Amino acid sequence: MKAVKILRYTALMLGFQISVFFTFFLIAGGAAELVEGKMAVIPVMIIMMLAVAGFIWAVTSPQKGSLLMIVGGTLLAVYLLVLAGVSEFGMSLIFGLPFIVPGILFYLSGRS
Repeated sequence: MKAVKILRYTALMLGFQISVFFTFFLIAGGAAELVEGKMAVIPVMIIMMLAVAGFIWAVTSPQKGSLLMIVGGTLLAVYLLVLAGVSEFGMSLIFGLPFIVPGILFYLSGRS
C-alpha cells in the first residue's frame, strides 16, 4: 500500500510540474507563432492539450487519465519525430517522455 502512495504522489508532483510548464510554454510560444501566422504549431498545441487533459483526468481517475496522458505523450513524440526527422530524436523524447513517465506512474498506482 505504501508503494502505491509513493507512485501516486510522485506521479502527481511530476505531472503537475510538467503540465504547468508545458501549458505556459504553449501559451507563450504557441501564441507568438500564431500571431506571426505560423499554423504548424496548432497540431502540437492540440496534442499537448490532450496530454495535459489526461493529467487533470488522472487526478480523479488514475486508470483512464493515465492512458490519455500516455497516448498524448506518445502522439506528441511520434508527431515531432515525423515532423523534424530522425535526426531530432532527442527533441521528440524531450517533449514526449515528460507526459509518458507520469502517465505510467499513474497507471501503476491505479491498478492496485
